[in-house]
Amino acid sequence: MRMTPPIVGILVAAVLTVAFWFLLYKPASDEEQAVRDEIAGLEGQQATLRNELAQLQGIQDREVEIRAALARLEELVPAGVAQPAAIRQLQRGADASGAEIGSVTFGLPGLPTSAEGTAPPDTGTEGTTLADIPVTMVVEGGYFQVVDFLRRLEVEVPRAVLVDSVSIAEGETGFPRLAATWTGHMFAVIPTEALADAAGAPLAPPTPAPTPTEGGG
Repeated sequence: MRMTPPIVGILVAAVLTVAFWFLLYKPASDEEQAVRDEIAGLEGQQATLRNELAQLQGIQDREVEIRAALARLEELVPAGVAQPAAIRQLQRGADASGAEIGSVTFGLPGLPTSAEGTAPPDTGTEGTTLADIPVTMVVEGGYFQVVDFLRRLEVEVPRAVLVDSVSIAEGETGFPRLAATWTGHMFAVIPTEALADAAGAPLAPPTPAPTPTEGGG
């Protein structure tokens, strides 16, 4: 049986259509989709870069504010135990209030007490850790001088201080002179190795009392 020309034409058209699909259109379509996917990826990267640039611009605009905050943080929690600086700050507070420092004792630095299962705070600098330094201090003076010193300890001493307890008794010369003993903590960022070495070191002796100042009660 011979095919009529119309049937042959239809078959040829069908074959050409299938060939066009597999040989030309489908590869071009796949390539076009790949290009679209690549463009979408590049647009996503561009959006991410724009966000990062905006953040960097925001940091640059706030440079003065950020530097001031970092300087304040360095005062609150210095790098190193900085005991001499802490004593000077405490002495200035005592002088301003008219009280006298009897003694200051610093304990060994250790890890801060944290919730069970939590890691120590990240200092942002590799090889360092936040250290907790126990402090015991005796300050003497009249009632108002002692109270004023404790107030200054909270609001004026640059170093971050956490006071756990305060006990008050008569001073060595008797009432109305008082002796207030407070115990608490200061904090510092120190090398992790220094913290490990401190675990086997003896306790530091109490700091001798500074020269008495005028103004005691």
